[in-house]
Amino acid sequence: MLREVLESTTAFVETMPKAQRKAYGQFFTTELTARFMSELFVIDLNLPTIRILDAGAGTGILSAAIVERIFNMGYNGNICLVCYENDERVLPVLRRNLIAMREERYFDFEVRTENYLTTPSIEEEFDYIIGNPPYKKIGKDEAEAKAFPHVCHGAPNLYFLFWAKAIETLRENQELVYIIPRSWTSGAYFAKFREYLF
Repeated sequence: MLREVLESTTAFVETMPKAQRKAYGQFFTTELTARFMSELFVIDLNLPTIRILDAGAGTGILSAAIVERIFNMGYNGNICLVCYENDERVLPVLRRNLIAMREERYFDFEVRTENYLTTPSIEEEFDYIIGNPPYKKIGKDEAEAKAFPHVCHGAPNLYFLFWAKAIETLRENQELVYIIPRSWTSGAYFAKFREYLF
């Protein structure tokens, strides 16, 4: 699954200039990193249904990595994958990749195209959350920042807002694996987020 997704992602990336990807805060995950991240999860194979969230799914690289790993472990239950992605350029690639994955091994998936951060949380929980959120500073008056007054101080970065929202939907005693920089560990901009996290 993962190899096919990576091949289609490479073809897509070659059509887009790096400066354009950087402007969006968009950096696609490598195969090595995706596999490493999926292997960090302690998967409970006894769950009748495993619910996975990939917010900011891009082309589906991390989704493919974790779904493939779960199936390779011999899981026979239901997998329900929810992907958030609102980049119109990436969405067709994501959908094609998920359909191709499902042709190899059946699982349920849903692609949500609304803004993950500004969409009100619905009552749902996930067993495993995986992500490579966008790394981009935004103004304190942006809609995304205003949606998280309990963690924002000064000019926030999108990555920790993704993290804060994911925590809200993580099932108790389950796991979240994100690629994030170290910046959240210090500085006044992240103080409220650190309090919330701990």
